[in-house]
Amino acid sequence: MLWALLAFTVPAKTPFAIFAEALQALRTTRGGRLVAGAYGGVLSVSLIEGHFDDALTQALGYDLTPTVFALEGNFVQAIQDGFLALPGADFLVGILALVYTAGYIAWLVLPVFALFGLGRVQAAGTYVAAFALNYALALPFYLFAPVREVSWSGLTNTRQLLEEHWPGITEPLRAESALDNCLPSLHVSIAVTALWFAVRYGNRRLALVGWPLTLGVTLSVLVLAIHWGIDTAAGIPFGILCSLLAERLLPVPPREAL
Repeated sequence: MLWALLAFTVPAKTPFAIFAEALQALRTTRGGRLVAGAYGGVLSVSLIEGHFDDALTQALGYDLTPTVFALEGNFVQAIQDGFLALPGADFLVGILALVYTAGYIAWLVLPVFALFGLGRVQAAGTYVAAFALNYALALPFYLFAPVREVSWSGLTNTRQLLEEHWPGITEPLRAESALDNCLPSLHVSIAVTALWFAVRYGNRRLALVGWPLTLGVTLSVLVLAIHWGIDTAAGIPFGILCSLLAERLLPVPPREAL
């Protein structure tokens, strides 16, 4: 999926050439090493936090899920029920499951290679900083404001559609994302961050890809009953905030802006 998206967004170069140039930069430049370190650090923190998250929640002695449910009620239930009433709902659920998993991963990585392929190297590095900020700033919420996923909360009648579509997928996903890591939605915030950089520093093709992917990710977390309306909505300004902070920390030269 990433290969196809990159071929569409940067038609002047082959994806192979872009990957080769980017990997060379990762090995030989200070900025490249920082990029690799950011991605590696985020993955490591996610894996470590996911393993002790349940124990920490028990030690805290509170769970904010009932509070979120009291504020928004059956909002997600209504969205899921309405979606399942559509013709071809099972097929559409499969599309959203693909967007939530593979589409999301492709979208969070695509801006790095696309911007690099377009010659906007500083913008690519600033995007990586924004990506890392999403995780860094969300971590305190995940540690100290536990909110369980909608369909696993026991408070609604929503269906676990991702698990129904791909039985057994929940367990491996939990290795890097605990069930009570909901507020804010990182799926939404990082998708918004990726869109921010696509629109501001990419080309029209990258923006054209970004809008439906970002909207698809946002819809998927609601229809699949993974995130509440509150943490889905919170992900939008959170992603913008991380983008603005990254631009402040690592300004992008005017020549790379659209």
